[in-house]
Amino acid sequence: MFFEIAKFAMDVSGLNTQQKVAEWANANKINPFDMGAKNYQRCLWDLKLGGKYHELEYDEDGSLKYQ
Repeated sequence: MFFEIAKFAMDVSGLNTQQKVAEWANANKINPFDMGAKNYQRCLWDLKLGGKYHELEYDEDGSLKYQ
């Protein structure tokens, strides 16, 4: 029973993290599955999930540049 509850908690937290990453990507007008390593690290930094701070660069249309 304990292991089933622990697995459920891990699944829920993983889904929650995926949702947060998708929301961050949507807010920055970039594909959450293909944003580049620096953008992904910055996303995790902004969400306080680790990562690393990198300056964000935007295109003229306001979308985040792949980096």
